[in-house]
Amino acid sequence: MYLGSCECKSIGYKYSGEPLTCYACHCTDCQTSSGSAFGLSMIINEKDIDLTKGKLETNTIDVNGTKVEKHYCSQCCTPLWFSAKEFPGVLAIKPGTFENTSWLKPIAHLWVRSKQPWVILNKDTPQYQKQPEMSELLDLWASRENA
Repeated sequence: MYLGSCECKSIGYKYSGEPLTCYACHCTDCQTSSGSAFGLSMIINEKDIDLTKGKLETNTIDVNGTKVEKHYCSQCCTPLWFSAKEFPGVLAIKPGTFENTSWLKPIAHLWVRSKQPWVILNKDTPQYQKQPEMSELLDLWASRENA
């Protein structure tokens, strides 16, 4: 089980499942929304997460033509996860919101054609110029070392 929260601790959650995949995205949308060089996303089953404190706010954004719901804290505006009707039953959680992040290791870097030139990537980690099929990212996660 993993615990997580927003920056101001108004929102808390418990995650009790196993991730389906985790990756770093260097697209310009993720750079803008994270305010950083890339964003981390972990795909999980929605049934494995429970809100333990607070109430999330949502707003709809367009991500590459898909309407996505951003779930965030209304106090500090930390995004906690994203959902989309096109992908029922799964969430894209922002894994940096876990209390303990020492176990996180993305299995791939996406949209590296948009990455910042000063970001140096590990050559052993798969890199994609654009968005790969989700099935490929799921397979990479399932076949990783120490799975």
